[in-house]
Amino acid sequence: MIKHLLKQSKQSGLEEIEHVKFLIISKIAYFALIVHVLLIPVFAHIGANTLALVNILSVLAWASGIFLIKQGLTSLALRVFCLEVIIHAVIVCATLGLGAGFQFYLWTVSCILMIDYQLTFKRAALYSLVMIAIFALLYVFFSDVQYSFAYPELLPHVNVINIIIAGLPMVYGMGLIREITLSQRVELTEMAARDPLTKLYNRRFAKKLITAAHQKSIELESSLCIVMADIDKFKSINDNYGHEKGDTVLVNVARLIRQFIDDEDIAVRWGGEEFLILLTNTDAKQAFTKIETLRLRIAELEAHHEFPDLNVTMSFGLIEWQPLASIEKMLQHADEALYKSKHAGRNQTTIAKGQRPAFKDADAVN
Repeated sequence: MIKHLLKQSKQSGLEEIEHVKFLIISKIAYFALIVHVLLIPVFAHIGANTLALVNILSVLAWASGIFLIKQGLTSLALRVFCLEVIIHAVIVCATLGLGAGFQFYLWTVSCILMIDYQLTFKRAALYSLVMIAIFALLYVFFSDVQYSFAYPELLPHVNVINIIIAGLPMVYGMGLIREITLSQRVELTEMAARDPLTKLYNRRFAKKLITAAHQKSIELESSLCIVMADIDKFKSINDNYGHEKGDTVLVNVARLIRQFIDDEDIAVRWGGEEFLILLTNTDAKQAFTKIETLRLRIAELEAHHEFPDLNVTMSFGLIEWQPLASIEKMLQHADEALYKSKHAGRNQTTIAKGQRPAFKDADAVN
């Protein structure tokens, strides 16, 4: 069951990454398509007719890449885009010189290549380095090319605009990757804190929450109760009906517990069929009333429609936390109260000795 859940989580994570990659590349592709369409009349206007024709081919290349993306061939589309950017950068730098800044688009593509997860990291890094090497070689071969077209006074402004436009896809891509990284970090933290079957807090993480809740109760001078709970004869349920039905029982019981606690309360799968409930702003008498209601509801629970004779009950032991007592001592007393419930016949709630409200019975109350 746990392996299945982890596999599902991993698959979900991969799908989310692919979705982000699709968003990044699609947005950049449409952005580049619009830029190349606008460059056709610009190049024609300044007299660079060869570049105008080259941009018509560039538009076709980016349009083809967008089509490939829609067909699910994102990696192939990336290779088309890389080839187009290399050819375009070389021809434009050879015609206009380096002052126009069209070579900076090679940096953009070198970054985009790193999100192609169909490439190994080494290969993606190699391709990116090739892009950067081509960028450097442009300065070697075309550093002496002089701009000889209309509006030379605008060349510095064009250079700045191209640097900004080349940087926008990188900022956009890194921003999306940052968001998904933060989202996955939260998801992983939640997974580490929760029991994968019942979705309640796990024992290791819950101890931190319990300690914090105890400290808060001391500061606010409010009552706090610890409840230990155990499903009666759970081993027999597994033996007679199978572990899958046992898991169903655990999930159903956990769901009922979540329904019965308040937002500031804490519910924990303490281990196996054992649960811990921390009731905040609650004294022993209030806790008993609340837990008794929960106990009765669990006894009415239909464990599984295929097994109407399968009855599920729980035993409880509770204690009101004394402000100066340690968590270990309180857990020990709650465990002892739970043991008394089990020893007295199960399916009942016991308040730890010395903390009884004004009930008629002794330690265990049915």
